[in-house]
Amino acid sequence: MRVSWATDRGSAERGNEDFVAAASGAVVVLDGCGLPLGTDLGCAHGTAWYARSLGTRLLARMLDGTGPPAGPPVGPPEGAHTPGHRPLVARLAGAIADVAASHRATCDLRTPATPAATVLALRVRGDLVDYLVLADSTVLLDGRHGVQEITGGHHYAAADPSAAEAAITGTVPVADLRRVFLMTDGATRLADLFGATDWAGLAALAVDPGPSGLIERTREIERTDPKAVTWPRGKVHDDATVAVCTFPP
Repeated sequence: MRVSWATDRGSAERGNEDFVAAASGAVVVLDGCGLPLGTDLGCAHGTAWYARSLGTRLLARMLDGTGPPAGPPVGPPEGAHTPGHRPLVARLAGAIADVAASHRATCDLRTPATPAATVLALRVRGDLVDYLVLADSTVLLDGRHGVQEITGGHHYAAADPSAAEAAITGTVPVADLRRVFLMTDGATRLADLFGATDWAGLAALAVDPGPSGLIERTREIERTDPKAVTWPRGKVHDDATVAVCTFPP
């Protein structure tokens, strides 16, 4: 698997709260939940720190599939092949528990606005590809049957490991895939907000001109509506991240 990616902050005032990382056979993309500046998070570290900390821990757990997850058990043992098996849920639950343990002594994790993030994860496991989608980021599977869009719901990763159970997961044979795209909601606006293209067209733009070009096309349209009147949205410019995972034939 070959991985290319780009990320761009939506606001210089708050910095980029997205996070992307890749290693051999695994990719994670997180979108930190950017609440209004001044919101009491109950945390001394902030949202960007949370997304970065959760992303690095999740990537490490995805690469080490032999160890038991931290915290309460979630799902069947890693590597089991049972009906409904969701192999990345335990990895995410363990990573959430790890991060919570790392700052529970200094921060109030009971605060409703405690730092949170959406999570996308992809892992190659032999002849299979596992994916996970938590909250409103998107995975696009580009395979022999066209482009399939998978966007999560409204449960975010925060301090409770059980949030991992709300993730959408799946496993696809490597042979059925050409590419997989992992995108935060700031990078999917051309399709799901502006109506400038469909999901297949968005996938095509992520290939040519590529991740950076797709984000710049998004910024161009955002700049034509600086007061968010034509396309109402909470942020004129949002953090945007695109990762393209290519599976050579």
